[in-house]
Amino acid sequence: MEDVISEIDRAFRSLRAVDLAPRLERGIPRWPSHPHLIIDETMNHAHDGYFCQGIVMAEHTGAHVDAPAHNHPGGQTVDEIDVDTLFAPAVLYEFSELELEAGQLITAEMVESYERERGVKVGSGEIALVNFGWMKRHWRCDCHAQWYATNAPGMAEDAVILFKERGIRAIGSDTVACEMALVDGKAVHSLGHDKHWLPNGILIMEMLARLEQVSPRNFFAAAPLPFLQGSGSAAASSRILYLAHRGAWMMVFGMRSIRC
Repeated sequence: MEDVISEIDRAFRSLRAVDLAPRLERGIPRWPSHPHLIIDETMNHAHDGYFCQGIVMAEHTGAHVDAPAHNHPGGQTVDEIDVDTLFAPAVLYEFSELELEAGQLITAEMVESYERERGVKVGSGEIALVNFGWMKRHWRCDCHAQWYATNAPGMAEDAVILFKERGIRAIGSDTVACEMALVDGKAVHSLGHDKHWLPNGILIMEMLARLEQVSPRNFFAAAPLPFLQGSGSAAASSRILYLAHRGAWMMVFGMRSIRC
């Protein structure tokens, strides 16, 4: 066992890390009906002798995981998800070069064409990561931040079904609602959340940052925060890292700072 631990330690020390979680700070985009992220300087050095902030936020703030209970009464809650569920090989689907606009959809044909061109294909028990380039183009924290959260490209139902039939365990994207295309706050559909993914135990991850820095084939590892009976986990309160070594990619979960 000691040899295994030492080997893992040596490998990790040789890796390059990329943070996939957007920084939690005042004014970040949020789903329109969700509360604002509030960061309060509850304790400070001058008054209390130490520094500590109070935080109020929705479970689905920043980079996060949707549990089946989010859309389905009686469904699995986030604290019931096994800690290693999101430890798996993953494939990146890089569609940012298409510069899709709000309301436009990725189809199954587009997914399969990408797989043929790049020589990658997500398989059973793996994780699909879809980069629309939306966060890089539209994420902001000023008075126009909500445009990101009320407009987004998405996926046609045949693409949603394709990923389900591949037997994936989870899917993530850089948009506010993954497969759900939005135009001025109106959804085209939410068939992954409502019909094909969450009811079948396929977890959904949203608002992932810097996916353009990820290799097509990688290993993904994350652990949802175990909120009691939670509908999801605000994974942005932790740091998600991709680690590169000898052409292989790995991701680990650690603590993330919050900007006040």
